[in-house]
Amino acid sequence: MSVTELAPANETYAEGFARASQIEAETESQQIQNENERERNRLQREREAAKFEREQRRELKKEREEDRQAEEKRREEAKAKAKAEKSAQEWKRAAKTIAVLCVIVSLPLQIMAFWDPHAWFLVAAPFVLEGVAWALLKGAEAAIDDGRPSWHYRLGALLQALIAAGINYAHGSEVYGVATGVGGALCSLIGPMIWDLHENGRIAKRDGKPTLAERRRQRREDRAEKKRVKKVNAARAERDSEVWERALDLAAALGEMVPSEKTYRRAWVEIHGTPELGSTADRIAHTRLQKRAVRAAYNGPLKDLAEGEEAQVDSQTPPGEEDPSQGPSEGSSQSAKKRGKKGGKDGRKRNGGTPPKRRAGTVEYSQIARSEMSHRARTKEPVS
Repeated sequence: MSVTELAPANETYAEGFARASQIEAETESQQIQNENERERNRLQREREAAKFEREQRRELKKEREEDRQAEEKRREEAKAKAKAEKSAQEWKRAAKTIAVLCVIVSLPLQIMAFWDPHAWFLVAAPFVLEGVAWALLKGAEAAIDDGRPSWHYRLGALLQALIAAGINYAHGSEVYGVATGVGGALCSLIGPMIWDLHENGRIAKRDGKPTLAERRRQRREDRAEKKRVKKVNAARAERDSEVWERALDLAAALGEMVPSEKTYRRAWVEIHGTPELGSTADRIAHTRLQKRAVRAAYNGPLKDLAEGEEAQVDSQTPPGEEDPSQGPSEGSSQSAKKRGKKGGKDGRKRNGGTPPKRRAGTVEYSQIARSEMSHRARTKEPVS
C-alpha cells in the first residue's frame, strides 16, 4: 500500500510523507507487538508443558509410591500369614506332644488300678476311659471342621477326663503316695484340656470371634459414645427447645428411644427451613450482610457522580441520519420508540447510555482492516 493510495486529493507531499511515516511506524509497532505476543504465547506454552510434565512426574511418583506401599503391605501380610501358620503348626505339634506324654503317664496307672489276674478282661477299662475322652475330642474336631456345634463333644470329653483323673488319684495315692496320685490325675486332665484349648482357638478363628482385649476396648468405646450422645442431646435441648421438642415427637413416631442424628436434622429443617444444622434465616442474612461489608472494605466505596456528569462519554462514530444522538426530531423519536429503543443522550443505545468517546489516532487497526479501508477509499464503496 503506497502513500498515494490513501492520500486525499488536496494533501501535500509532506503531509502524505508524514502520514506514510506514521503508518510505517504503526506497522512496525504492530509487528513488534505481534512478535512479543508470539513470544509470550511460546513462553506460556513452555510453562504449560513444564507444568504438565511436573504433574505427570508427580502422578507417576505417587503411583510408584502407592505401588510400593501396596507391595510392602502385601509382603507384610504374607509374612504375618506365614508366621501365623507356622505358630499354629508349632502349637498343634506341642499340644499333640503333651497329650501323648500325658497318656503315657495316666494310662499305665489306670491299667495297674484295674489289673486283676482273676479278671484279666478289666485291663480294657483304662483304654475305654482314656479312649472315650479322645474319641469325643476327635468328634469335636470334626464338628468344628464341618461348622457344627462342638460344645457337647468337648463337655463329654472333660467329664470322661475327670473320671479318669479320679481313678488315677485314688490308686496312685494309695499305692505310690499323694504326689503320684496328683500327678496321674493331672495327666488325665491336662492332655484333653490342652487339646481342647487348641480346638477352641480354631473355633474363634472360624467364627471371627473378637478377643477379650478387643471386647473390652469395644465396651469402653460404647460407654464413651453413650456419654457423648447424652451431653450433645442435653445441649441441644437447652439451646433450641423448639427443635428438640419436635425431634422428640418425630422419634416417638418413628419408634426411637432417643432422637437420632437423622431425626434431629429433619426436625431442624421443619422448624428453621435450612438443611444445614446451626443455620437459620437470621444467621444467613447476617452472614450475607457481613460479606458485603468485607467486599466494601476491600474495594472501597463507589465514587458518586457529580450533578450532570455522565458515566460514559460520546462515541467517536457519528450517528446515522435516522437516529441522531443530539436533539432527535419528533419523527425520529417516534421511529426510535417503534424500534423499542429507550430515550437518552445517545438514542442508538438501547440502555439509554453512551459508549466511550474515541478520537482519531487513538484506535489501532490491524493490517487487514487498513487494507480494507484503503480498498474502500480507492473504490469509493460506502461502509456497510
